[in-house]
Parts: sequence; structure tokens; C-alpha cells
Amino acid sequence: QIVLSMEVLEFTPYVFQVLAQLLEYRAEGLSDAYSSLFPPLLTPTLWERKGNVPGLTRLIQAYLHKGAPQLVQQGHLIPILGIFQKLIASKANEANGFALLESITIYVPKEASQGNLRDIFQILLIRLQANKGIRYKRLIANFFALFIGRFGAQAWLDQMNGLQAGLGFQLLMNVWMPYLMDNAPATRMDAKVQVVGLTKLLCETPALLADSVGQQLWTRVLACIMKTMSSVGLESKDGEEEEFAIDVSYDATYSKLHFAATPGTDPFSEVSDVSMLLAQSLHSLCQSQPGKFPPLIQQGLQSDEKLMANFSSLMQKSGLALA
Repeated sequence: QIVLSMEVLEFTPYVFQVLAQLLEYRAEGLSDAYSSLFPPLLTPTLWERKGNVPGLTRLIQAYLHKGAPQLVQQGHLIPILGIFQKLIASKANEANGFALLESITIYVPKEASQGNLRDIFQILLIRLQANKGIRYKRLIANFFALFIGRFGAQAWLDQMNGLQAGLGFQLLMNVWMPYLMDNAPATRMDAKVQVVGLTKLLCETPALLADSVGQQLWTRVLACIMKTMSSVGLESKDGEEEEFAIDVSYDATYSKLHFAATPGTDPFSEVSDVSMLLAQSLHSLCQSQPGKFPPLIQQGLQSDEKLMANFSSLMQKSGLALA
């Protein structure tokens, strides 16, 4: 606090990183000292200096991890969402904006953020219209998968279709699935989040099976899941910090502290084996409507022998049959 009050610009990015690491290793909950320090962190002028942004983002994420309900109770959620909106508007800071949004999705109680979801998705989609680059598509696809994994496929479709009828399927067909078919996950955790979210979408969305167009989309989702699973482990190893998860433009006042590495966050730590999750989910789905899904599975994977072989191996390993 003393260093921050002195406004020594060269030191503040390091202070934010150190504070974040100290908070990350604390027990759950925020002490009075940390609570009193939080409001000044939302000061707009702090976020205008790009050297501050990575450390500040990580610090706000640490606050959300340790005390999201307290922050909500103290009225800080709307200002945090304002920071997210500011970051997402800049190509240099959009990855930090998504990192903040992911922490909000993971740690803030759903009932607290429910009223803001429409605005959040609207901001993301407006930005998508203006920014069709690969990185933004990766970031938004990862967020969609995280949201579905946390709250269910129907919640995601309701938000999308609430903005425009049929928008959810349009995004799946024209943005999300094409991106996954052409690009391997950037990290192992990206791959896991995608598989968890898409498995829920595949097995918990009756609307996908309502007509031939939906069924065709269902087969594409399955193919994307298998392609994503086939690429797991190609980009990073367990325990490695994924430096490229947040892109930082050069700034003379920012340098990442070597011994303040960001701990990895697994939003689906309860899922130890994504292949078993897929096998069990498909098994339950097939049991609900015997005979309907094996032809769709065949249709979705038959054009790629590798994916079909991987799928057969996955089901054999699980010991489950698809009727």
C-alpha cells in the first residue's frame, strides 16, 4: 500500500504481481487489509497505463477466486464488469479481458451475474463483428465452452437466442465449429474446457436433433470434440505455465516476475478424464433413444479415418456400448 501510494510508476506493475501471488496462496476469504485495498484497484487511471494491465488483471482474478461473494456484497461486480468492457475493446488487452470474464464466470455466484449476462454477450458479439481474427475466435470459443460447462447448453442458447432468434446455431455453424476444425487448442486446458462444454452441448441439447439441419450440426460438434481430443498434449505439458494464454504488448514498465508464476486454474477439476465423460454422456444419450445416434456418429466421423479409429478406441476403453 505504501509503494502504491508513492505512485512510483516503475514499481507498481511488480507490486500488483506480488500482491496477486500473496493472495493466491491465502486461505479462502478476504482480510480487512485486502478488502480495503480493493476499491483503489478499480481506479480508471491505473488501467490506462498498459504496463499495469497484466498484473492488475491477475490481482483482480485472485480477489475473485478468494472472495467473489464478498466483492459482490460490497457492490464491486459492476465496476469489475466495466473494466472487462474496457479491456475487451482493445486488441492489445482483449486476452486480459477474457481472463477477467472467465474468473467472473467461475467464481461469481450465477444469481449475482445473471442480470448482466445479456450485456456481456452483446459486448462479446459486437466485438466479434469488428474483430474476426484467429485469437479473438479462440478466446470467445473458449469462453462459450466454459459458460456451457458451468451453466449448461440451454443457458447459453437462451442467451444467444435472446439477442437474435437462431443466433446460437449460427455461431456454432459459422464461427465456433469452423475455428475448432482448423485450429488445434492453444493449451491442454483449452482442450479440456472445449471437450467439457461441447460434450454438454452434444448430449444435453434436444433442439440440435429437432430437424435435419440440427442433426448435421450435431455431427459436426462430435467431429470437433474428437479432433480436439486428438490434439490434447500437443501444445503444452501438465504443470507448465502457459505464457501465451494472455498476450502482453511490449511496455518498458512491465516485466513478468520469474518467481511469481500464475498458478493454473482448472474450472472442471471434478472431471479427471474427458474421454470417459464423453463416452458416458453418449452412452446415456443413446439409451434414451435407442438406434437413433449410431448412424449420426457414423455420419459425423466417417470422413476421417483417424477420428473414427480414435472414437472406436475411446468407446472400447470405456467398456460402454452405444445402442
